[in-house]
Amino acid sequence: MLTVEQLTSATPKQLLAGYAAVLRELRSREIVRTNNAPAGDYAEWLAQRVLGGVLAPNSVKSYDLTLEDGTRVQVKARVVGDPISSSQRQMSPFRSWDFDLGALVQLSATNYTVVRAALVPADEIRNRATYRAHVNGHIAFMTEDLLGAPGAQDVTRPFNIAASDREGPASVR
Repeated sequence: MLTVEQLTSATPKQLLAGYAAVLRELRSREIVRTNNAPAGDYAEWLAQRVLGGVLAPNSVKSYDLTLEDGTRVQVKARVVGDPISSSQRQMSPFRSWDFDLGALVQLSATNYTVVRAALVPADEIRNRATYRAHVNGHIAFMTEDLLGAPGAQDVTRPFNIAASDREGPASVR
């Protein structure tokens, strides 16, 4: 086990690699069923470090981050294996389209490294989403087609820099 001193001096990337190991053991013991527990919050944190802006309160359903220019960003994260299975690409439902950009983040199931991150215009996500009544929302998948859609920006590198840096942001805007 790590000491408190080791934990407080570790980078976010190092902490999440340890957490991923704990999740693997919990899954092997059938205590938890997924690896997604911290993924959403971590992706939001990375997006805020990279893009700046203000995180929205958790009660806001349409977006997670408001940038200085008023752009609203909805963050979606998935924990993925290597290779990525189709089921690992499915995002949680979109129940509102009241945002401008989607920050779509794929995290490695092994150590929570950012495998891929992209900023995608909301219209491009919506055009590829399918309404499903049983979840009362639209389902979309983090496919290569979506991550490379017109107007999309690959932000994998700045997200990885933000994950490794304990101090400052890795702005792309």
